[in-house]
Order: sequence, then C-alpha cells, then structure tokens
Amino acid sequence: MKAIAASLLILASVLTIHFALGASSPDRPAAVNAENWIPVSDKMGFVVTSSHPFPPPAVMLTPPAEGYFMVHTGNTWQRIIIQDPIKGPGASG
Repeated sequence: MKAIAASLLILASVLTIHFALGASSPDRPAAVNAENWIPVSDKMGFVVTSSHPFPPPAVMLTPPAEGYFMVHTGNTWQRIIIQDPIKGPGASG
C-alpha cells in the first residue's frame, strides 16, 4: 500500500512540474493556430496571416506569405511591427 501511495505521489509531482513549466513557456501565442506559426527560435516566431493559394510558377518558387513577427518577453507574446523609414540611408531616399 505504501509503494502504491509513493508511486502516485511521484506521478502527481512529475505531472504538476510538467504542466506548470509548459504553461509558463508556450511554444506559440495562444491565439495563433499551429498551421500559421513558423518558429524562428524559442523566443521568436512569424505568424502567417495570408498566403497566396495560386499554384507556384514554372520556376517552382513558393508563393509569398504575409504576416508579422512575435517575440516572447517575460510571460507574454508581443507583436513586432516593422515600419518603413521616411528616408533611406544617404542620398538614396
């Protein structure tokens, strides 16, 4: 009886640690579907918002995808917005 109780206690401890650590560090933001998530690292990923469903051209390039980056800071995911500069470097812009 003591062996069964000890086994159940160990199992419960392992499950608690597993789910507690998994909840604090999700692999993607909660509102993002797995098919729309492209992980870059454990702290950053790309969310695909739209892809072009037309077949690829004869040169076999995949069609472009649109989306945005997300970074994991602390316990939250934050969306990164990249803005075009008003003027380019030097005299080019």
